[in-house]
Amino acid sequence: MTRPNRTSPAGKGLSERAFDRIKQDIVWCRLSPGEAISEAQLTDLYGIGKAPIRQALSRLTQEGYVTPIPRHGHVIAPVTLQSVQDVFELRMLLEPAAVEKACGNVDESKLRRLDTRCAQGFVPGNVASETRFMNANREFHLEIVRCCGNARLLSTFSQLMDEMTRLLHLGFVLRERPEEMKREHDGLIDALVTGNRVRARDITVAHINTVRTLVIDGIIKNTTLGNANIAPA
Repeated sequence: MTRPNRTSPAGKGLSERAFDRIKQDIVWCRLSPGEAISEAQLTDLYGIGKAPIRQALSRLTQEGYVTPIPRHGHVIAPVTLQSVQDVFELRMLLEPAAVEKACGNVDESKLRRLDTRCAQGFVPGNVASETRFMNANREFHLEIVRCCGNARLLSTFSQLMDEMTRLLHLGFVLRERPEEMKREHDGLIDALVTGNRVRARDITVAHINTVRTLVIDGIIKNTTLGNANIAPA
């Protein structure tokens, strides 16, 4: 188990800080799918007491990131090929519809700024640059959904994008396909600003299909079914 960075945002309660840090390490695959964890291990890793860790694990269990094993602690939620397909199916159901709804209601200047950050790309293997890129890309897609004015949709999509980050790491996409991840969103922004719903939806569907192919190809290439990272459905 890799020891994570111990820095945390100021002003948060211990249980919330514990939740954020464990979740981040799950999303970025520093805690691997299927890995066994215990309260004692996490207390040592993060320097946070058992009570906040226990509360964080309860919340992570509710959100599906960990699975409790009676009398044996917890395991990081495993990934199956079926669960990968499920994530992309859910994204395909939600995002194109959200993009259509957001047409004509977006903040063009904000999307352009986020796109500029995405277009800068990242250095594969450099955690800081990968993090900057992934945060900008995540915020770009969340900003579009935010323009729909539906808080529940935004919350659901935010969690979905976290799972997408996990799958990108699990499929080694950031390390092996950086140029394919570095995509400008000009066409999508133009369609959103002008209210061209058909064009916006088509671009979004094509993007989701491309990312799905990259992830699944990467998982099949780099991961043995049945090991701790991926398992058959």
